[in-house]
Amino acid sequence: MLPRVEVLVPGPWWNSLSYTWNSLSCARGLDRAPTEGARVRVPLGRGQRVGFILSVSAPPKEIGTVREILEVLDDGCVLGDDLWGLAGWMGKTFLCGMGEALQVICPQPLLKGEPFREGKFFPEGKPSLNGKPSLNDKPSPNGGASSGSGEFREVSFYHPLDGERFARYREILSSAAGRVLVLFPETRSASSFFAALPPAVKKDSLLWPGSGGKKLWDAWKAAAGGVRVVVGAPGAVFAPSASGAVSETAFETVIVDDESNPGYVFLRAPRVSARSLAGRRALRAKACLVLGGRMPGAKSYLRSRPTPSFLPRRDRFVFVDMGRSVRAEVRGVEGELPLTRALLERTRETLAGGRHALWIMDRKGQAGEVYCSDCGASLFCGRCGALMRSEDVSGALRCLKCGAREVLPLHCPVCRGTLLRGKRPGLEALLPWAVRYIKGYGVRLDGAGGDRKPVKRGDPPSLVLGTRKVLSLCDSLDVGLAAWLDLDAEARKVEYNARFQTFSMVWESYWRGSRGEAEESGRTVLLQTRRPGGGWLNSFRLGWGRFWDSELKERKELGLPPYELLVQVDLPENEDREALTRLLERANFSVSSGGDSSPLWLSVKSTDSLGAALAPRFEIRHSRSGFPVVTVWTE
Repeated sequence: MLPRVEVLVPGPWWNSLSYTWNSLSCARGLDRAPTEGARVRVPLGRGQRVGFILSVSAPPKEIGTVREILEVLDDGCVLGDDLWGLAGWMGKTFLCGMGEALQVICPQPLLKGEPFREGKFFPEGKPSLNGKPSLNDKPSPNGGASSGSGEFREVSFYHPLDGERFARYREILSSAAGRVLVLFPETRSASSFFAALPPAVKKDSLLWPGSGGKKLWDAWKAAAGGVRVVVGAPGAVFAPSASGAVSETAFETVIVDDESNPGYVFLRAPRVSARSLAGRRALRAKACLVLGGRMPGAKSYLRSRPTPSFLPRRDRFVFVDMGRSVRAEVRGVEGELPLTRALLERTRETLAGGRHALWIMDRKGQAGEVYCSDCGASLFCGRCGALMRSEDVSGALRCLKCGAREVLPLHCPVCRGTLLRGKRPGLEALLPWAVRYIKGYGVRLDGAGGDRKPVKRGDPPSLVLGTRKVLSLCDSLDVGLAAWLDLDAEARKVEYNARFQTFSMVWESYWRGSRGEAEESGRTVLLQTRRPGGGWLNSFRLGWGRFWDSELKERKELGLPPYELLVQVDLPENEDREALTRLLERANFSVSSGGDSSPLWLSVKSTDSLGAALAPRFEIRHSRSGFPVVTVWTE
């Protein structure tokens, strides 16, 4: 009788597919049944796909209804126990399914069936980590612990100065005997750190590419081949363990810099946290996890209560009342630009002193929102239902969520009115006013001038307008002023962690670019707000310890992360919202929603029972109608 083989075909569905295996009819036969984690080519619909074996069991009762595997591509678990276990944990914890986790983890050549780890598989499909036999009988897709060279340890090093932290990381790399994975939230930071590595370390190190294609595939092969140090942005968390003739060597030290940075959450679905995945890899391999940054995240602070190494100079934080703004109106856009006399004077002083200045406002385009002045209805994206912003004076629209572009309609889609206006002026509207008030100096938008060339070291002092991403310029430029034009707008966003994101970005804008304690930037941070010096704003002068004490107290009362998980479910356009809501409520979940086009929200202690309730909706038979996008917010 032919064995039954459960195969995971990478995709947004959660269920596996059943096949049989016949060594005689298979394009590549084996003396024994294929093992868990090996890739196989299987028939699916009218075509063929490459999938991963989840399990091999007794023959099915109705052999005629089950199709056969076409080809076995690997002799063992192609990902190794480390990444195979991570895929199972990721699919379960972040409610994306192990199939979609595999799709995110694996580069395209691996998913297409190209050879990988040839001749380096482990006996009986039982890999080991760090050169020691595995304690498991077989790799666990649920992420069970594996043995390593020691016990799992977590070490924290929170220091606001980049130079001090990076020096500590280099010490770790130089002294570590085993393999090391170093993660940064930005590609630029990873590249800068890699370039400064000592030659003795650099010769056995790899800078993980920020894009896919051949570069990513070559990086995978190099990591599996045994390169000792891997440095990269969040995507490097999927760097494979090294494979030898009889064992698998996992990373023995995992360093996560700026661990609280939201940049570790992938922008595309599934929106998993690379910082959480790195911690899980370290735990499974019983490695040393080093968490560093300018400040800790919610989980880290709650768990260990670290204290700031030192605080900023209080006089460097300047609060300005936005009620005293200069009148700066934009034609066709409702609302005034937040330009105060203090902002203009500080900017001119900074530029005159030979240093660059940043104006930060997290609203791109001409206006942050477009609405009908007749009925008050706002314009929403036809693809995902999010708000549309006005890109420029031509009237082009862009979705704030998915990035879709549309042409400004002639009529309101609700009342057919013809008077469409903008709300909340953006950076495009700010540019001509900045040029008008800051005369004699260059004014650049998003770090580039009229010729679109980015500002660089050695350029004359200039004013740079941009979103929070322009803070990366502090790494290469002498920035004397970082001005947040509308701090209240940053903190009142609908996200539950908006205050934390605002605090962390302002905290970064003070410290970023400092190379050491003797080279503190001397930068002034100007904060325009309608409540200068009030409430939680005092935390900027008192440090992140005071901020987290207040923030976590409020989150605990409201049942928000990290005390409970917040689950966001974005539904396909034709989804029956009421039916899915009833299904979840029958499973004893409390569901909330802001309207027909908004996500469903749930607060849960763990994702186990919620995953079981959602699983039927994620079967492959629902492919034509599309699948919900589930995001699990952990902190």
